[in-house]
Amino acid sequence: MSLPRLRPLAVDSAIALGFAAVGCIAGAYYQPPGWRAFDGPGYVLACLTALPLVARRRFPFPAVLASAAGYAVYLGCGYQPSVNFWAPAVALLSLAGRRPLGVALAGAVPVVAVIVLSGVSGRLHPALTAAQALLVPVVAIAFGHTRHLLVRANARLRDVTAELVAEQEERARDAVTLERMAIARELHDVVAHHMSVITIQAGLAETVLTSDVPLARKALGHIALTGREALDELRRLLTVLRVRSDDDGQGTPYGAAPRLDRLPDLISGATAAGLDVRFTARGEPGPLPPVVDVCAYRVVQEALTNVIKHAPGARVTLTVDHTPDEVVLVVRNDAVRDGGGPDGSDGRAGRAGRAAHGGRAGRTRTDGRPETVPGTGLGLIGMRERVKICGGRLSAAPHDGGGFEVAAVLPLRASRHASPGEPEGQER
Repeated sequence: MSLPRLRPLAVDSAIALGFAAVGCIAGAYYQPPGWRAFDGPGYVLACLTALPLVARRRFPFPAVLASAAGYAVYLGCGYQPSVNFWAPAVALLSLAGRRPLGVALAGAVPVVAVIVLSGVSGRLHPALTAAQALLVPVVAIAFGHTRHLLVRANARLRDVTAELVAEQEERARDAVTLERMAIARELHDVVAHHMSVITIQAGLAETVLTSDVPLARKALGHIALTGREALDELRRLLTVLRVRSDDDGQGTPYGAAPRLDRLPDLISGATAAGLDVRFTARGEPGPLPPVVDVCAYRVVQEALTNVIKHAPGARVTLTVDHTPDEVVLVVRNDAVRDGGGPDGSDGRAGRAGRAAHGGRAGRTRTDGRPETVPGTGLGLIGMRERVKICGGRLSAAPHDGGGFEVAAVLPLRASRHASPGEPEGQER
C-alpha cells in the first residue's frame, strides 16, 4: 500500500479509535440509574459503533449502515445513550462527500432512525428529539455534499489543466516543426539556386577550358560571384537564426532578405547560367509587405532554378504584374527546340555550340547535349508553403505546346490561407 493511501487510513483509524475510546469511557464513568450497567458487551458494542469509521472513505455507505446498526443494538440492549450518537453522523458526512446527493439521502434514513431511537431511549422531549433527527443529518449532508461538489470541480480543473498542458506541448512541437520547415525552405532556396548556377558554369568552364579560354575565365568568374552571393545569403540566414525573440526591436529579419528590387541581379545570374530570360513588369510598383516581398522573390528564384536544372538553354518569360490589391508572378519557359520539353524527357537539352556562344550549357554528355542538374523534389513544395503563408495561390503545371509555367498570386492585404483541397501542381 502506497504512502498517500496510508495517511488517510491512519487518520480514519485514529478517528474511529477516538470515538470508541470516548464511548467506552463515557459508558464506564457515566452510569445513571435506570439503564443497564456498562459491562463487557457494552464495550464491544461501543467499539462496533465507532470502528466502521475506518472504512468511511472506501466504503462510505456500508460504514453508515454498520455504525447505525451497532448503535441501534447498543441502545436495544438497554445501555444509556452516549457520544456513540456521533459516529453514524460522521459516517453520513463522509458518505455525502463521496457519493451523489441521492445516495446521501438514502444513507440519512438509518441515521435519522437511530437518532430518534436515542432520543426516545434517553427520555428526551419529542421536540428536541425531532430537532436532533432533522438538524444533524441535514448539516452532515450539507457539509458533505459541498465537499463532493468541490472534489468534482477540482477533478474537472485537473482534467482541463492536463488538456491545456497537452495542447501547449502540442503547440510547442508544432512551432518547432514550423520553424524547421521555414529554415529548410530558406536553405533550399539559397543553396539550390546558387549551386545550380555554379554547377552549370563549372560544366561550361570544363567544356571550353582549352578551346575558349576567355569564356572559361568568364564562367569561373560567375562561379566566384555566385559563391560569394551564396555565402552572403547563408550568413544572413545564420544571423536571423541567432536573433533572440527579445531582440526584435533591434531590427527585422526581413530587412536583409532579398526582395523584388533585386530581380535584375537574379535574372543576370540566370542568364549567365544559360537561360534566355525576358522580363516584363506591369503596373506601378508600390511598397509591399515584407513577407510578400520576400515570398515573391523566392518564388521567382525557385522557378528559375527549376528551369536551370531541368531545361538548360530554354527561353523564359518572366512577368510581374503589380495591382493595388495583389502581385501576380508568371514564370514560363518554352520547350527546348531540339525536341521535347523541360519535364525531364529527351528534350531537356540545349546544344554544346549554344554554350560556346551564349554561356547556356551544362556539362556536355557523349551525345553532345548538356547534362541537367538533379533536383531534390522540394522546390514546388517550398514555393507552395511560402505562398500559402501569404494567403495567396500558386499553380505549377506544363502548358500547351511544351514547357512549364509557374504562376503565383500574392495578396497585399491579409487573406485566408489556401485550403488543403486546392489543386496542387506537379513537382519538377
